[in-house]
Amino acid sequence: MESLRQWADPELAAVLERTRPSIEIRSLHNMINRYLAVTMPQEARIATGGNTHIIVYLERHRDRDIFQYDIEQRFSITRSTASRVLGLMEKKGLIERRSVDYDARLRKIVLTDKARAIAEALRDNASRMEQVLLGGMSNAEVSQLLDLLDHMKRNLAATGMVGWECARPGEPGDAQETAGRRTGVAATASTSSTQEGTETI
Repeated sequence: MESLRQWADPELAAVLERTRPSIEIRSLHNMINRYLAVTMPQEARIATGGNTHIIVYLERHRDRDIFQYDIEQRFSITRSTASRVLGLMEKKGLIERRSVDYDARLRKIVLTDKARAIAEALRDNASRMEQVLLGGMSNAEVSQLLDLLDHMKRNLAATGMVGWECARPGEPGDAQETAGRRTGVAATASTSSTQEGTETI
């Protein structure tokens, strides 16, 4: 691995030749996905994977109006795909489309009570997963871990090859997220896990 030795000192290169952080992070991500799939609450199983991510996104942004084009941009999907997915969610009774006072052409997307119950169940399950994930770590270790992950995301963003829209949740500028990380409270770590937070379709 000549390229590795060009930038890493011999001791670090020897470690990285045995274990690559990127591979370990990907492996952990896969384990989290599988854990959350296995432990998904029964009441949430009415929603498919794509549905759950949209539900979580809408719940997280419940204090502002969300429209179909927001879904398209957030999940990088076409208008036709968004229309199809949202139409199916409407038939399942998970969302409603409502008019807004300031523009008669627009219809915002809001969660139904059924979908809000699903969001709550997913959030609770993700919280339990975080407790398992961070078991045995001190507050300082959790805080350091989150700082290191943030540092790696910033390194990648600095290349200009990827944008911060890929680094969700916890993009720069989210003051509440950043402040929460600095507290390093393991027992109440935020549910930024795949089931509740990695919003992809």
